[in-house]
Amino acid sequence: MRGASLTEVARLQGRAAARDRAWQLEIERLRGEGRTAELLGPAGLEWDTFARRARIEAVARAAYAGLDVETQEFLAAYVDGVRTGLAETSCVELDGPDGLGPAPGTWQPWTPLAVFWVQQILFGSFPSKLFGARAARVLGAEAELFRAEGLTGGLSGGSNAYAVGGGRTRSGLPLVAGDPHRVFEAPNVYLQVRLSCTDPGDAFDVVGMTFPGVPGVQHFAHAGSVAWGITNAMGDYQDLYRVDLRPGGDVVRRSEKTVLVRGHEPVSVEVLETERGPVVLDDPEEGWGQALRTPGHELGDLGFGALLPLLRARSVADVEAAVAHWVEPVNNWVIADVAGDVVHAVGGRVPTRDEAGEWTGWVDPLPRRTASPGGAVVTANDRCMPEFDVLATGFAPPFRAHRIGELLSDAGPLDAKDAVAVLADTTQMAGGPLLALVPADLWPQALDEWDGAMDGSPGGAWYAALRAEVVDRICAAPALAPLREPSEHGPLYEPWFSLPARVAGALHVILTAEKPFGLDLRELVAGAAEAVAGREPTPWPESHRFWPLHALEQFELPHTRSAPATPLPGDTDTVRCNAWIPGTTVTVRGSVARYAWDLADRDNSRWVVPLGVSGDPDSPHHTDQHDAWADGGAVRVITDWSLLTEEKTCP
Repeated sequence: MRGASLTEVARLQGRAAARDRAWQLEIERLRGEGRTAELLGPAGLEWDTFARRARIEAVARAAYAGLDVETQEFLAAYVDGVRTGLAETSCVELDGPDGLGPAPGTWQPWTPLAVFWVQQILFGSFPSKLFGARAARVLGAEAELFRAEGLTGGLSGGSNAYAVGGGRTRSGLPLVAGDPHRVFEAPNVYLQVRLSCTDPGDAFDVVGMTFPGVPGVQHFAHAGSVAWGITNAMGDYQDLYRVDLRPGGDVVRRSEKTVLVRGHEPVSVEVLETERGPVVLDDPEEGWGQALRTPGHELGDLGFGALLPLLRARSVADVEAAVAHWVEPVNNWVIADVAGDVVHAVGGRVPTRDEAGEWTGWVDPLPRRTASPGGAVVTANDRCMPEFDVLATGFAPPFRAHRIGELLSDAGPLDAKDAVAVLADTTQMAGGPLLALVPADLWPQALDEWDGAMDGSPGGAWYAALRAEVVDRICAAPALAPLREPSEHGPLYEPWFSLPARVAGALHVILTAEKPFGLDLRELVAGAAEAVAGREPTPWPESHRFWPLHALEQFELPHTRSAPATPLPGDTDTVRCNAWIPGTTVTVRGSVARYAWDLADRDNSRWVVPLGVSGDPDSPHHTDQHDAWADGGAVRVITDWSLLTEEKTCP
């Protein structure tokens, strides 16, 4: 998008987003408003109840009202573009022969904030705290086996980002590279954009990726003289409090919201607010509930004050100044510029707490480090430095971060293509504790010849089969029986309560414990190895296929799939993260984008997404990037206007 003013660029971005992702924009708007059931029927009721109780729309409205006038105008122009784009396009989900019909309502200037928060509110720590509380009730001290440097802030895995100084590149200027890991969606959760403003007094030209429905470029971008990427810093910035809902208790405001349900009677949802935040969960004891406290609720701010400063950034210092406006989620920002500066800084709001768990302020300063011209910074949701203790008590295992560090240490001078290759590594670094328990007489030849790659090799297949058998046997432990029950909080939280996923993610910790859950580990692994020895393991990628979820599937509604079910290498804790789901033959979470920003020449940069830009199955750009992504590669960023075909979209 190229426009003569900031608002023209915003309007073009909104219009293009609607034309490429009409269905996605509408369903995400309805999520933010708590109105999916109005379109989808009872399937949307659980989400709508949560959205109303969590006050997503109310916080989005308050956050919009608190923005400066210029940012409000930027958002309003984007929404104008979205409305125009939706009016001139169609999508099969709404308008096809079996379509649902028009989505109720329309886009408002505050809608992008609600869409943004829909993507982030479950991205924090509170769903895992629910599982942690259940595990503690069932297991007592042994519940720590699920927490040790892995699962406190969420399910294992996350994102990778790194930057190397100019002394380690072919060009002599820094490189920034990375890949965010989230649930695979169809269409993808990130949308590639280029935003160029030709106003001499406000010129900018930025390429990067954004959530569809959110203007600007937030997380991953190259602005010409500065580039950045992010990972989740695993900050502990959400709390749940048990609150008294009885008259005279903790509730300070009560209201009733009506959720319209397609084909059914409306449902009334009671919205309860406390001084600590909205009540989002019922409690087993009548008259009690659980209130959610987040920086967004506390401040009435979702961090959109960073949007315009990021577009206008020219240096590391500019990006850091923009990040000062960031609220949640708490992110690691990896930033480099043409002056050679390389910085890793944490951005967002992390509460300080007293001994009773009450919030007393915000952590300040947040962790920050720099790299020399011959150095590098790497972050993979791990405990990157001792100063991270102020952020949380648990982080992702260090396997991906250590492996990236090894690959960078072994590499010669890098260019963008080399930087992408680092992100394609499939070496399994978490398997040591499991393999150490395999009896010598059951050790297969396949492992002697295995280099650790989670690919189509016999060693990878045998390791995967053994691990699956071990996880199943651990989950069958009588002590874990209560944790095999579904979440008492409903299907929305079920992914965080999956016992096989929890055991798989913490396997490297469980297998180093003394008789965890009452199990004899040597006997258990020997039995598993014997069981696997009698099988012909399926090659790992064949039992580990790409499976992006369409929004209708997320609501457990019928959908005709158009995305390829491509066999994928990689694993949960390999650099190339394609997460394993025990008991399935698919992977639904992994790298939802891949990028390498070259500060010497932006046209030497690379980027890619799992499918393509368009959400229309009939578009040539629906899956045109998939093969490059599935092969672990990326496509070249093109910014030379003479190589592009201009589409006249404005008078």
